[in-house]
Amino acid sequence: MPRLSTSAHSADRKLVNGLNEGDEAAIAALYDEYGERLYDYALSMSGDGKVAADIVHDTFIDACRRAPRMRDHLHLSAWLYGAARRRCVRRGRAKVLFWDRDAEFSDTPFLDRAEPDDPLPGRPPTDELHDLLRAGLARLEPVDQEVLLLAYRHGLRPARLGATLGLSPRRAAMRVRKGHAELEAALRKEIDRAGRACAAAGEPEEESPSTAVPVLAARAPKRREEETAAPARARGLLFRGVWRAVPQQETDPAAEMHAAECPDCRCRSRVTADALLRRAPAPVLPAALRHRVMHTATDPELAGYRADIAARGGALTPSGLPSQPDVPSPFTRRWLFTGGGMAGALVAALVAVFMMGPGLGANTLSWPPFRTHPQPAITHEKPESHGHGKKAPEGSGGAPQGGPVQPAPNPQTQDKDPKQPKNPAQSPPPPTEAPEQPGDLVVSPAKVELYGTKTAQVSLAAKSGPVAWTAMTSSNQLILSETQGGIAEDGTARVTLTLRTALIGLPGQGTLTFTDSEGAAHQVTVVWGASIL
Repeated sequence: MPRLSTSAHSADRKLVNGLNEGDEAAIAALYDEYGERLYDYALSMSGDGKVAADIVHDTFIDACRRAPRMRDHLHLSAWLYGAARRRCVRRGRAKVLFWDRDAEFSDTPFLDRAEPDDPLPGRPPTDELHDLLRAGLARLEPVDQEVLLLAYRHGLRPARLGATLGLSPRRAAMRVRKGHAELEAALRKEIDRAGRACAAAGEPEEESPSTAVPVLAARAPKRREEETAAPARARGLLFRGVWRAVPQQETDPAAEMHAAECPDCRCRSRVTADALLRRAPAPVLPAALRHRVMHTATDPELAGYRADIAARGGALTPSGLPSQPDVPSPFTRRWLFTGGGMAGALVAALVAVFMMGPGLGANTLSWPPFRTHPQPAITHEKPESHGHGKKAPEGSGGAPQGGPVQPAPNPQTQDKDPKQPKNPAQSPPPPTEAPEQPGDLVVSPAKVELYGTKTAQVSLAAKSGPVAWTAMTSSNQLILSETQGGIAEDGTARVTLTLRTALIGLPGQGTLTFTDSEGAAHQVTVVWGASIL
């Protein structure tokens, strides 16, 4: 069976320079160097040979056009694996990594834990190795399976693995350690299950009472030895950096005795996850794929087709590497972090404003900067009115109703003015004029809605006579252009209403009160919504 070839990283810079110059020999050398490994990776991810061949073809065509754009030319392998990974994810990857069950594992021995003096022949059967590998991987997430595939089967170090996945080297190394610990634990469970099944298949149906006591007596020392060795194994796991606690399973003494004597169980127990991934069957690269790649990359008439393949490869990161659809870019993570902080600050500001209430006072920061000077004091004083059945005010000298109002006599002025007659009754009365009858104040509209705007007009009209009016607001957020005035008979006037809000405006409601000369109040309801700036 073919094996995965290895490449010298020092040759990557020469390959990138050749691709940048359009050298056909560089394209052929690039395919010969990475074609087998990329096809193995794409086939493991997709599970379909035709799909894997299309992915490898598009990856090399895309690399001929855009691989020279990357900053570090030593990351050529990361660029190729990243471009192939993006296409595998877009097409849909398998839940469990795929290998041909009819193919044989590599001839390299699997007994990584074998002792020099242990004369165990051979290795477990191929079907059993396939079952162990598939069952162990099925317990992992697809992302963890892919990380272990790239790290142990394709030999990507944390720096190149992080560049392929769009992660930092530190995060990539953490994922490798986490996935390896989980795969080892899953593989141990499968090996123990296979050992118990082998012990159950080889034990006799009945056990005579005469042999039961010696067997139990023989199991007791072994159980005590196992209990003594359990803490040592736990310390060993912690020393190797396995952060997750491995649950201790209940041991079966009969299965342990069988595993100690059975060559197949002893051989199976020494299989490791690293060995399974490295020595899994390597696929046979299609012979026509190389000709297809070279024809597409060098034919002048296929320039548009090459541009379309590169366009389907997605955007590149600032380092020139293919961006991954399931991993946000560093800029996206930065903007998400910044946007989350801004959203938290906005929520905190809204909570503070709600707790303080809508009446924030005149010292709040306003935008736009409306008038913030204090409003004039308005007092409801009833104006003097004479005649028409109204009672004259005190100090009017007791003038009769309907007559003119005379000022009270002042003794000091009478003494100083010799021309003034001593008898007020002999003085001629001044000419009488009929005072104007006050009219009625009409205010419209009765309700003002400020949604999406901060100004409105209120109309005032005088009917059946002149009107003197005053106005006041219930909130310092409502500002009137005029707070008092007079209107002639059948005349009109307009007052401009302005809403003053802070940086963050909350919905609210207020009242405008217009009072005429007769003391009658007319109210206008004002409502407004939330606003920012």
